[in-house]
Amino acid sequence: MSKLILIFGSLLLLVNTIVGLLLSKYPIFNWVSLDAVLIINTILLYKVSIAKMNNGFKVSLSFILLFLGIISTVLGVLSPYKFKDNYYLIGFVFILFIEMVFYLLAINFKSINSK
Repeated sequence: MSKLILIFGSLLLLVNTIVGLLLSKYPIFNWVSLDAVLIINTILLYKVSIAKMNNGFKVSLSFILLFLGIISTVLGVLSPYKFKDNYYLIGFVFILFIEMVFYLLAINFKSINSK
């Protein structure tokens, strides 16, 4: 399953990069932000899939990260291509923070349960 996550994430990244190179109307800011979303979510889902934690944590955390990744993808595509006053970028950073907190909590619960 973990290899499948890496392959699927890499394919999505490749498709987004090809689309970014081929379409002149696809802003570079959106292209790079969507690449960042795909890389971060692929890495997080991979880390969850290889972590030694309870299967309940794995399944629920995978669904949560996937759902938040889809929301981040939508924010990355719809984001205006500017840094100042970009609420989509703020939303992306906030969702990234939430994903990291969920991942770190799950890892800490795993270490608490194993003691």
